[in-house]
Amino acid sequence: MSLDKDIERMSEETKRYLEIDEEDVRRVHEISDKLLEISEEIISGALSSLLSSELASKIIKESGITRERAAEAFAEWLREALKGDYDLEHAKRVFMIGLAHARHGVHRRLMCLCAGAWLRELLKALEEVGESIDSAISLSKLLIWNLVLMLHGYHVARNESLKRASGISP
Repeated sequence: MSLDKDIERMSEETKRYLEIDEEDVRRVHEISDKLLEISEEIISGALSSLLSSELASKIIKESGITRERAAEAFAEWLREALKGDYDLEHAKRVFMIGLAHARHGVHRRLMCLCAGAWLRELLKALEEVGESIDSAISLSKLLIWNLVLMLHGYHVARNESLKRASGISP
């Protein structure tokens, strides 16, 4: 199976499992500008959690990424998460983020913790801007979709590594 087909399959399977539909994407698009207006606060909270982790701090230091660059990367991802179309092209971009993290030694557990910090900060922001539980549910589903696609990058990287090391396809 081609990589594009594999990513598309994972994206669609995740959408079905989480019951993500066009209404969820539309709802998040509608609230995106409100959230992006307070994005510095959201990013600061998520980044503080990340930098409080010794493991994360070590990985960031070894990669040479500055706090500013990490904040920029967070801002880029947040914009994509809030404004993205949740189609194949979006899925491929999110998958590549996961693949890059896997190749730089970012542990999957840290990815899950980071997703939890994002969820915490975004739910607080939704309350701050007076959004409904429906918006919170839609946003939560889309954040989990992002996490699943990123973690799929880890799965593919692991399989590639096993194949190279053993010569056998997993």
